Amino acid sequence: MNNLAVNAAPLNVKLTEGIYDIKDLKLMENTTYNIQNTSAGINLMIRMDGQQEVMESHRLLENSPKYTIGPFRYVDKIVLLGPGTVTITE
Repeated sequence: MNNLAVNAAPLNVKLTEGIYDIKDLKLMENTTYNIQNTSAGINLMIRMDGQQEVMESHRLLENSPKYTIGPFRYVDKIVLLGPGTVTITE
């Protein structure tokens, strides 16, 4: 009998203004995540599909609560606008 130990680190992705591919962020398809503005400044998060249609958006006030985003497909993109940092967690 073989014992296999797998240590899974909790997801904690910090992002600043930019355009991000879901696949490059190593987020899983068909999974929802939490997004939170962890800085002093207002940020806008836009999720677009492979056809560049807006699927969802959130205006994240400074030090915002967590919002559920997704589920994603690998062709989706996240667009972040604003001066602060947002954190994506499971």
